[in-house]
Amino acid sequence: MDTRLEKLSQMLDRHFRRWTEYFTDEETGEEVPVEREELTNQNLSEEERQLIEDIAADVASLSDEDLQEFESALSFWVRYRTFDEVGLEYIRRGDEKGAIIIDNVTTLQELSAKGNRYAAYALYEKYRWGNEEQGVFINFEKAREYYDLAGDIPYKEGWDSSDDPGEEDPQTFEYVLTGDTKAICDVQKLVNDLCQRFGTPGNEFGMYVPQRMLMKMFVGSDTEFYRGNIMQIEQPAPDHLVITTEADRGEPLLYALRHVFHSLNVELKKAE
Repeated sequence: MDTRLEKLSQMLDRHFRRWTEYFTDEETGEEVPVEREELTNQNLSEEERQLIEDIAADVASLSDEDLQEFESALSFWVRYRTFDEVGLEYIRRGDEKGAIIIDNVTTLQELSAKGNRYAAYALYEKYRWGNEEQGVFINFEKAREYYDLAGDIPYKEGWDSSDDPGEEDPQTFEYVLTGDTKAICDVQKLVNDLCQRFGTPGNEFGMYVPQRMLMKMFVGSDTEFYRGNIMQIEQPAPDHLVITTEADRGEPLLYALRHVFHSLNVELKKAE
């Protein structure tokens, strides 16, 4: 084993608590041991982070066995669970399945365009469930396109066309936009125009503009997952705008606003 990987494995091993439990087999009456494992500390030290980065930058030098060991070692930490370097190295070694652990959307799109069906399936999952922070918004048309491109690959699940976000549980959110005055005016005009077309201004519930209309204009997606309503918009200063909504989740609109209005600082907070 690569000495760096051996050192990393020893360091990461300290983050776990392991023990043995016993249960009685109903048929034989024998006690059967079961090994248990619990991740007790998810915070990596700076030394651990640096070692991970060093190994990731040099994956080409790892043996096939060490490459698999490195991928396994990273699997318990969300931030390091998928490494583009590891996935690309698998592909360079002739294993197209390596695309599944690649996270970068542009890289996946490039691989899919070259015929990698596993990259296409990874993109299907991204567009099926969305990752707004990454700039990937739920889009069933794109999801279907990549699902079909994936063809018949192992562990491919059946197409799920249902749009079921679960029980409705609206909360109140405030989006505070600051910065370029022209962009602030553009946002305000857009919401006001939508209010005139789709909302019910002047009623006791506020503007009541469907949030899905806003998401459709920003990112091309009006899925039920983005349901909610724009309740109020205030401009306390020329460079300051506050949008109040009621929705199941606040993050999709937050990242959509950041995605479209690059010159603005957009922050989200739950309203009291």
